[in-house]
Amino acid sequence: MPHNLGDASGASRFKNLVRSACILCCAALPLTATGHHSGAANFIVDSIITVKGMVTEYRFQNPHVQILLDVVNDRGEVERWMVELAAKNQFVRAGWVGDEFEPGQTITVMGWEGRRPRSTFLQKAIMEDGTEVLPPRLVDGRAPGPGAREPEPESH
Repeated sequence: MPHNLGDASGASRFKNLVRSACILCCAALPLTATGHHSGAANFIVDSIITVKGMVTEYRFQNPHVQILLDVVNDRGEVERWMVELAAKNQFVRAGWVGDEFEPGQTITVMGWEGRRPRSTFLQKAIMEDGTEVLPPRLVDGRAPGPGAREPEPESH
């Protein structure tokens, strides 16, 4: 027999059902965000690799900034590598404008080894002239601009 929502017990049950559904949905939301942003799911955070190659494309975009590199492997073959960075908005807040890397530049990147073939998550890039480019999150908890260098160790 269907419940009559007009009586007190039916309305009360319906409110409890709606409340429970809302609480369940709100509790589940952080789980989806955590899964997408887990560095360990896509990268081996204890393994830093170094890759040198020519920039073919710089994607200053959301959800993640990317640099595509052509890298010559040990057999002399060119392989396409994907260097992933954090979200564009982090870089914009640090003063980046999207012209930090250009096609044709040769750069050396150090980053977490990707679980997917030919991928890494940038920790540092070294330009041909030796300039180090660090992602915003790596310098003293502050957001440096492009070309920022790591702080020098203090001498005592």
